[in-house]
Amino acid sequence: MIEAPGLLASAVSRWGDDPFARGSWSLIGRDGTPQDRITLGTPVGDRLRIAGEATHPTRAGMTHGAYEQGVAAGTWAAGLGHRRVAVVGAGMAGLGAARALAGHGVETMVWEARDRIGGRTCGVEVGGFTFDLGANWLQQYDDNVLARLAERIGLTVVATDFTDPLVLGPARGPVPEGLEGELRARLEKAPPQAAVADVLESWLRHPAPFPAAAIRELVDAEIVMDSGAPLSWLSARHGFEPGVGEGDRWIVGGYRLLTEHLAGGVDVRLGHPVRRIGIGPHGVTLTGDGRTLDADAVIVTVPLPVLAAGGIAIEPALPEEHRAALGRLGAGRVEKVVLRFGDRFWPVHPAGYYRVHGPGENEICEWLDATAADGTPTLVGLFAGPWLDRLWQGSDSDVAARCAAVFTEALP
Repeated sequence: MIEAPGLLASAVSRWGDDPFARGSWSLIGRDGTPQDRITLGTPVGDRLRIAGEATHPTRAGMTHGAYEQGVAAGTWAAGLGHRRVAVVGAGMAGLGAARALAGHGVETMVWEARDRIGGRTCGVEVGGFTFDLGANWLQQYDDNVLARLAERIGLTVVATDFTDPLVLGPARGPVPEGLEGELRARLEKAPPQAAVADVLESWLRHPAPFPAAAIRELVDAEIVMDSGAPLSWLSARHGFEPGVGEGDRWIVGGYRLLTEHLAGGVDVRLGHPVRRIGIGPHGVTLTGDGRTLDADAVIVTVPLPVLAAGGIAIEPALPEEHRAALGRLGAGRVEKVVLRFGDRFWPVHPAGYYRVHGPGENEICEWLDATAADGTPTLVGLFAGPWLDRLWQGSDSDVAARCAAVFTEALP
């Protein structure tokens, strides 16, 4: 086993291998537009609606976007007069839908495939304290319904400044003035079906006045890290969606404090995977592992890649426009590691955030100093890019040790 000196405890995510996630969050591919998100969330008749972060046109990839879409779907079903509604999935969208339905007096049952609630929020105990292996931050904090809930129930949050990370590793100068604006301008002006890789390839042929290395590093930091998707697939115009860096704060004690509150009073059946949804003229039937559930309507909140892969058979099939939207959307892969140490060995930085560029193209990781959680020296690392295939091999302890080495070897 690989050794990590001073490492007391660790935890590792595996979202790419998780059959109930198949990735981290939704993204728009080179053939897609934000309209695909709207199309996917458009009700199918008056019996079925898909809801989640993937269907939010302006808050995709964020927990409050998922929650808002769930609430909207629940309100839709109640407004049609349905008295019994099934919800598939107990993540943020599913819990939002269930609470909205309950608020309208609608009988609701949530079927959740996992043995826990929360979906792609996932709190785990690491060395005596709970940390998130999934969603970590309350983003767009000033306009975030979940942030207001966190304040009402007295949760402690800590701000993160993503705009000024301490970059570790070989000496690098500051980002050249004007480079970030030039990147955004080139993406916005790209042809409709261009991928980020197309824009980057063209730019690097004539990079002046900017150094080619600085362009690559900025793309890794701003796009690869925020998407975890191949640049040859990711839309140039629409792959760079808003969200990160808008007053982000992480919850001390983890998102589970929110999800447990939201699940209070909700009828959630854990370990209830849905294999088939049948839609008829008078209602819907959910089938899964020998169980069935009849309802007037269903709200489906499973992650987009699960739907796209046929993880749930929907009969009759979704309309062609929904299936086409699914095909133009996708998901990236960003993995997380939590490392707890006996002693602090890294420099204090006001932002509490660090960045390390990997040895290969599009290989990058960023680190949150989470020592404020309970005083124990703690790093939470997020990794994206091709090196995931190397780093995430073997046991969780081996992965944690490799990730710790990436950070420690980058220190001055």
